[in-house]
Amino acid sequence: MATVLITGAGGYLAGRLIEDLLRRKMFDRLIGLDVKHSVRNPAVLDVYTVDIRDLETTRIIAGERPDVVVHMAYAVDFLRRTDEEQSVNLGGLERVLAGVQQAGCRQIVVMSSTVVYGAYPGIAPFQGEEDPLCIHPRLPYARDKVLTERKCHDFARGNPTIGTCVVRPAIVVGPNWGNLWAAVFFMLPVLPRIDGHDPAFQFIHEADLVQLLRLCIQKGVAGTFNAAADGALTLGEIATMVGRPTMSVPASLARAGLWALHHLSVLPVGSPPALIEFFSYPWVANNGKAKRVLRFRPRYTSREAFAEAVRIRSDILRNMRRKAPGGYRIFNMLVGNELRRLSRGEPVA
Repeated sequence: MATVLITGAGGYLAGRLIEDLLRRKMFDRLIGLDVKHSVRNPAVLDVYTVDIRDLETTRIIAGERPDVVVHMAYAVDFLRRTDEEQSVNLGGLERVLAGVQQAGCRQIVVMSSTVVYGAYPGIAPFQGEEDPLCIHPRLPYARDKVLTERKCHDFARGNPTIGTCVVRPAIVVGPNWGNLWAAVFFMLPVLPRIDGHDPAFQFIHEADLVQLLRLCIQKGVAGTFNAAADGALTLGEIATMVGRPTMSVPASLARAGLWALHHLSVLPVGSPPALIEFFSYPWVANNGKAKRVLRFRPRYTSREAFAEAVRIRSDILRNMRRKAPGGYRIFNMLVGNELRRLSRGEPVA
């Protein structure tokens, strides 16, 4: 039993983890930090409302002296202001690590992503934790994830008594999915395929990611773990599952389209042109280490996780519409069109 502190406690993945920890009674006390006031389970959770970048974050962690910190506060969507994105992602991490060091915590668990492997010509599929990282100079989210891991690695070397654990999830799907990938796969009438490419995409169901995070806490492990389901899906297979045709487009045209979507603020999340690489080359990971060390047993394969998202995509689309500000007319129109299509019972291939 321990005191666990979770940053970004108002996020949907943090909410799922909190529910899991509560159900299993794995702690004496649970503390949440979030910039918002919408943290669930306030009756059983000590909540601090604080910007992760503030010095107060360090003071809270140092004062509370939790046994375990799970750092989930991150700009998870692509932001248009890259300086803001980096200040949340890296500045916030620095505040958290300083607090963990001062408190002498037993363990810190930090969320990364399989985007750290990069997407580039010749990359081998199913990358392992020992494979090199690829910093992406034009995609701030991917760049920040690599820099996050470097900071964690330096912290681990300087603080050997604190177990520093990094978790790298693939694309997380489930009832609360609603990022750019969901918009592409579920809203576009035609899925664009970059000329000469049919890349593999890998998923993990949010319930399996929660399982892996819980195992990291239970076992008190240090090191890096890929969080991915078995297998992967090509864009062509995804198109078949959502009942969409694909259309081959030149990379230059796709890049220009992403640029326009990004700079004209058509979507409620950014769509930087550098994403074109992640639509062209595989960025899938090997989950063998998590299975071997943590006894991780994912309930869903990549295909099953995505199929479950397809089954409940009406709920996912409604959730996306609820979160989108009213000014995003084209986005809301596309969501509405898709919901009407689904309500008419149009078949999925």
